[in-house]
Amino acid sequence: MKLLHTSDLHLGLRLCENPMNEDIAHLLNEIIEIAETESCSAVIVAGDIYDRSNPGADSVAIFDRFVTELSRRGIALLAVSGNHDSPERVAYMSDILGSMGVHFSPVYSGKIEPITISDEFGNVHFWLLPFLRPSTIRGLHEDFTGESYTDAMRYVIERMNIDTVCRNVLVTHQFVVGSNTDDAENVGGIMAVDSSVFDKFSYTALGHLHTAHNAGRDNVRYCGSPLKCSFSEVDDTKTVDIVDIDKDGKLSVKEVPLHPLRDMREIRGSYDEVMSLEWRERVGQDDYLRIVLTDEEDVQDAVAKLRTAYPNLLRLTYDNKRTREYRSTDSVEREEMEALRPLDVFCELYELQYNDIPDEDMMQTVRRFFDEIRNEESI
Repeated sequence: MKLLHTSDLHLGLRLCENPMNEDIAHLLNEIIEIAETESCSAVIVAGDIYDRSNPGADSVAIFDRFVTELSRRGIALLAVSGNHDSPERVAYMSDILGSMGVHFSPVYSGKIEPITISDEFGNVHFWLLPFLRPSTIRGLHEDFTGESYTDAMRYVIERMNIDTVCRNVLVTHQFVVGSNTDDAENVGGIMAVDSSVFDKFSYTALGHLHTAHNAGRDNVRYCGSPLKCSFSEVDDTKTVDIVDIDKDGKLSVKEVPLHPLRDMREIRGSYDEVMSLEWRERVGQDDYLRIVLTDEEDVQDAVAKLRTAYPNLLRLTYDNKRTREYRSTDSVEREEMEALRPLDVFCELYELQYNDIPDEDMMQTVRRFFDEIRNEESI
């Protein structure tokens, strides 16, 4: 059975306040075409369908078209809610949609039933496990005494009635690492799960981390996000995984590259270099850019000027003597700066960026802004 594994769509994402839904919709259309070309029986979306728990109407409409088109082509959908999603919203109408080959993880109630899809070799059971925290398990099961995310996942999986004679696929959204690794203890506020808890599954389709890689073993895998969601991902090649599970549960994985509507990249140089005709022809002018200027003196109205050549400039920074001195500030000085009042921090940052101090009109605006925030927090 062939499966297309993707995750972390993050519909509704705004990158530096720039809406990314057009770019995500473009990639979803490509994913549909790949799934059909590869003769996939199902598409897996391993969580973080949306970027926030209460998505906008345009985000819902884009995902609705994606689901509808998969169903029209006879390709099943298997999706779970991630830590960015509302599990209740994702689970809405799941019973009715299941009859049309569209399967969403239910809100976890203590019991999970598999979705079964058959091929010429028999049944494949898919277990849709939404993002869970240990506190959720404790609230439902009095006998659960574990503290870690690994304890929680092991407890939930042990309560599944898994027929190991058949092939089983788990779809979930967690931060998973291999045993005895040097990985970080948490990512995005989620503590690590040891990959050994997934031993009973032919394949574990993960979401949460945005780079494609195996998590401790070949059959426990992150596919990565289809979209570059931050400038930390500029060097990534975004792909989807085509997972082929044979009659014995053995699998092969093929990464299929995606072609974004606009790429994301960082360019570095002096203002004159970046604005030269040579650079404009070499750099994709419609791509999303972070530009790092190396000029020692700040360029007046640099953002506006640069956007005449690069309309999708999202971030401008400087790398020069002044900024390097700031980055080398010792920890004591940094602690002192972090202890400043919000208004003081704003003044420090303004002076760092513009080599000037904010005028009184701007200070009044900033004071009013901070007062509004404090009033909202006190409500």
